[in-house]
Amino acid sequence: MSQKSIYNKIKEVANHSVIYGFGSVMQVALGFILIPLYTHYMEPDVYGILTILTICGTSVALVFWLGIPASLSRSYFDYAEGNERKRVVSTSLYLCLVGACAQITLGFVLKEELSLAIFHTDAYSIHIFIILISSAFGFLNELLFVILRFEKKSKQVVLVNFLYLTTSITLIASLLIIFQFGIMAPIVGLSISQALLFCVLFNLTKKSFCLDFSKHELIIQIRFGVPVLITGLSFYLLTTIDRMLINKFLSLDDVGVYSIGFLLGSSINIFLIMPFNQIWSAMRMEYLKDDNAQEFYKLITTYFFMTGLLITVSSSIFAKEIIMLISSPDYLSAYKIVPMVMFAFLIKGGMGLIDNGIYFSRKVVYHTYIFIGLLFINLTLNYTLIPIFGYVAGAYSILLTFVIGFILVYYISNKLLKIKLESERLFKVFISSGFVLMLGLLLTESDINLIIGLSLKLLMIISLVCFWYLFVVSKIEKEKLLSFVTQ
Repeated sequence: MSQKSIYNKIKEVANHSVIYGFGSVMQVALGFILIPLYTHYMEPDVYGILTILTICGTSVALVFWLGIPASLSRSYFDYAEGNERKRVVSTSLYLCLVGACAQITLGFVLKEELSLAIFHTDAYSIHIFIILISSAFGFLNELLFVILRFEKKSKQVVLVNFLYLTTSITLIASLLIIFQFGIMAPIVGLSISQALLFCVLFNLTKKSFCLDFSKHELIIQIRFGVPVLITGLSFYLLTTIDRMLINKFLSLDDVGVYSIGFLLGSSINIFLIMPFNQIWSAMRMEYLKDDNAQEFYKLITTYFFMTGLLITVSSSIFAKEIIMLISSPDYLSAYKIVPMVMFAFLIKGGMGLIDNGIYFSRKVVYHTYIFIGLLFINLTLNYTLIPIFGYVAGAYSILLTFVIGFILVYYISNKLLKIKLESERLFKVFISSGFVLMLGLLLTESDINLIIGLSLKLLMIISLVCFWYLFVVSKIEKEKLLSFVTQ
C-alpha cells in the first residue's frame, strides 16, 4: 500500500478541517448571533446567572460522559471495518447512555440542593434540571459526531450543524421575544435542539452499531476514559473558575461582562482548534507508521501556529470594534480580556500537537496529573489576583496557566518520544505576531479617528502576512501556494 506524500496529508487535514470548521463556526455562530439578543433582553447580572447555570450543566456532564468519545477516538482504528468495529462503537454508545441516564436521574433528585448550593435559593432548581438534560444529550451527540467524522462524512456534519443552528436560534428567539421566557428561553431552546439533534445523528449513524458489545473493549475504554474524564473536568473548571470567583469577589454584572469577552476570546477554540482536533485525532493515528510521519507532524505544528496566531492577532486588535458591533455599551469593556484569552486557548490547542509521546503510549494519565496541577495554579492565581485587579486578572491567570501547561506537556512527551519542531520558523512567527499585536493594542487605546484606526490595523495584518511570506514560508511552500491559487 503506497503512502501519501506529506503535502497530500496536509491538504487532507486542511480540507476536512475547513469543512468541520464550517460546521463548528455555525455552532459558535449561535453564541454570537444571540449576543445582541441576550444583551438587549438581559441585564449583565442576568447573563451572569445564565453563564453560571451553563457552567453547572457542563461541569456535571464532564463527569458522566466518562471520557468515552475520546476513548473511541483512540480505539476506533485498532479494529478492522466490520462486526468488530461495530461492537467497539456499540460499547461506546452503551457506556454513554448509562452516563446520560445517571446524570438526568441525579439532576431530578438533587436539583433543589444544587440550586441552594450555587445561588443560595431554590429558585433555579428547574433551570438546573433542564440544563442537565440538555448537557446529557450533548455528550451523546458528541459521540455520534465522532463516528461521522471517523467515517469522514464531513458534508453530513456540516448539514446537521446547520440544522441545529437554525433550530436553536428559532426556538430561543421565539421563547425569548414572543413567549417572554426570560432566562429560561436559552435553557429550554437548547434542550429541545439537543434532543432533536440526537434523533437526527442516531439515524445517520445507526448502521455503525449492533446489539452486541465488546467486554474486552469495555475495560479498555473505561481505563482510557477515566483519566480523560478527570483531565477534561480539570480543564473545564480551570477555564470557568474565574467566573465563579468573579461572582464571589465582584458581582454578577462583572460576570456578564467578563463572559462576553471570554466568549469572543475563546472563539478560536471553535474557528480553529476544535475542527482541527476533530480530524487530527484520527489522522495522526492513521499515518503513525508512515515513513514521513515525523516530518508531517512537524510541519502541521508550524502551520497550526501560523494560522492560530493570524486569527489571534486579527481578532484581538479588532476586539473593541467587534464588541461595539454585537453588544450593548454595557459590555464594551469586555474587549480588554480578549487577547489574553485567545492566546491562552491557542497555547492550549498546541498541546494536542506536542503530546504525541503521551498519546501514542496511551499514558494519558500524564495529562490528568498536569491539568489537576494547572487547576490548582489557576485557582490560586484567580483567588489572589481578582480581588486586587478585578476581572481582567482572570484572563492573565488563564494565559499564564496554559503557558506552564504547554511547557510541562512538551517536556514529558519529549521524554517518551522525541518531538521535532521547526524552532527557527516558529520563533519568527511568534515574535512578529507579538510585535503587531502590541502595536494594535496601543492603537486601540489611543484617541485616533475610528476609520483611520481601522485602516491602520488592517495594514498591520497585511504587513504581518507579507513578512511571513517573505521570511518564513519556504521556496517549496511558495510553489505549492502558487500552484493552489492558480488551479
